[in-house]
Parts: sequence; C-alpha cells; structure tokens
Amino acid sequence: MTPHVQFIGVEKRYGSVTALRGVSLDVARGSVLALLGPNGAGKSTLFGCLLGTVRATRGQVLVNGTGVSDAHRRAFGYVAERVALYPHRTVMDNALFFARLKGQPCDAVPPQLERVGLRELRDRKVRTLSKGLLQRLGLAIALVGTPELLILDEPFNGLDPALLDQLHLILRDEQRRGATLLVSTHTMSAMEPLATHAAIVLEGALAAAGTLDNLRRAHGEQSLERIYHRIARRHAAESSAIPISRGGFTQRKNDLDEAGRENDEERVTTSQR
Repeated sequence: MTPHVQFIGVEKRYGSVTALRGVSLDVARGSVLALLGPNGAGKSTLFGCLLGTVRATRGQVLVNGTGVSDAHRRAFGYVAERVALYPHRTVMDNALFFARLKGQPCDAVPPQLERVGLRELRDRKVRTLSKGLLQRLGLAIALVGTPELLILDEPFNGLDPALLDQLHLILRDEQRRGATLLVSTHTMSAMEPLATHAAIVLEGALAAAGTLDNLRRAHGEQSLERIYHRIARRHAAESSAIPISRGGFTQRKNDLDEAGRENDEERVTTSQR
C-alpha cells in the first residue's frame, strides 16, 4: 500500500547551515507518528516542507504517491506550536475566517467548537483566552472539514490534566475515523498512549523510525522516553567518533578532544612551575 506521506531524501540548507540531512521517512495511512528530537533538530523544518512553508533544497515530499499540491494542503489540519489568530476578533470570527480559507462551509464550525469545549466561549475575544484555550481553538480550526491528515506541532504545551485528557479523546477519535496524525512533541509521556509509530530526528538526520513495538524490541526498552534517550546517547557517542582529517593524519573527534584536554593540563602544569 502506498504510504500516506513520504519524505524522500529531504535536505534543507540555510546558507552554510544544514537543517535537514537527507531525511527519508514513510508515514502509513491511519498511523499516529510521534516525531521526536531536541530543539533545533529539524522537526519543524520537516513539517514546513510538507506544509509548503519551507522549500526543500533537495528531495521530495509526496502525499498519496504524488507531489503535494495546494489542494492537498487546504485539506490538511494543522496546529502550530504558537497558534496565530486575530486577537481582537472573537472565537467564532476566527474559526469562520479560517474555515472559509479551507473552502469549508460555515456550518462546519460549531460542531468542532462544541467538540473542544469552546461553543460557550464563541463570542469571547481571542486576546482574552489562555494558552490552553488558544490550543483548543487551533485544534477546532484544524478539525473543520474532517481532514485525512492532521499535523500537530507541540500540541500538549500549556495543557492542564483535564485539557490533556480531552485532547487524547479527540485524537483517538480522529485515529478511529481513519485520519493520519503527525505529532511533534517533547512530551513523550503524553504521546506514548496515542502513538503507533515514532521517528527520531537528531542534528537534522533521521536516527531511528518504526512502529513502537519494533523500536521496543530493537532497543530493549518499553517506554518511548527511554527508547529516545538510548538512541540519542548512541548518536552522541557515534558523532564524537567521526573521523577528522588534519595534516594528512586521521583522528577521531573524541581523540582530538582528549588531546585538547591533555594539552590544557600541560599548559596549566607549565604555568605553575
């Protein structure tokens, strides 16, 4: 079966800085993928390549086996880490505006506001909403039109336990409906009950990807957080052992670091004589 989303050798450079290093990743239809990695690893850049806000330097992004079109993107549901709305307009005004941009009818909005618990606040100005309520409104807008693909960037930030439980219920409902979910998060404990798959991006490269069951077997850990830390430690150790050529000789980075420490110690000893 053709994957719902494919990243094929995606590379993104900003001048001398490489944000993505040939990322290839298949996202199965109906899966819930946890995209993990530290700040600056390239997760949001990868999302940007899918959403069209970032143009890849090399590689392809496909949806249902074809290049991503504007029609595809209008059908996506996307919740940014920082939901950007019109602060002096009401909850309903904002939701209706973005529904029209997506080509959706106005009567598609109230059910989604009800679903996220905002129908009673529909006449409130957005500037008066807490961060958690803003996240809810962003989710309601994303859900308008019953998208096949939901993309969420740090959706658990700023949520109290009650809101977190409600978000879990909504995302489970979306998965049961058959939607594919791409979720970038640092809150692995909140993501683990939902995720079917995980992908770990470190320093712009894909360090690991697969079903949670396969990752657990491969790394001998049960929790998603422990799997992540095991892979991150291994990546750090391998990165420190990258061969570096200097003056016709090849040394490894950790050897150079050790030599640097020895030189520092010798300079300190000499200065104390």
